[in-house]
Amino acid sequence: MVKPTRYHGTVKSFNMYGGLGTIALPDGREALVRYSAIRGTGVRTLREGAVVSFVLEETRRGLCAVCVQDESVDH
Repeated sequence: MVKPTRYHGTVKSFNMYGGLGTIALPDGREALVRYSAIRGTGVRTLREGAVVSFVLEETRRGLCAVCVQDESVDH
């Protein structure tokens, strides 16, 4: 089984009420992130400016981040 490539980026925005946000990649691209793609238990949210790791998927709507994990020290 091939292990998917994990990328790192910074949370640009996340609306916990709508369950959608964006992650900025170091190369300038952006990826959409959905609430259901965040790893964790309970209420899952992302703070603006937090460093996250994730797997990228290409969809008909553009890049989407899945298996998102907060890598910030103080999460």
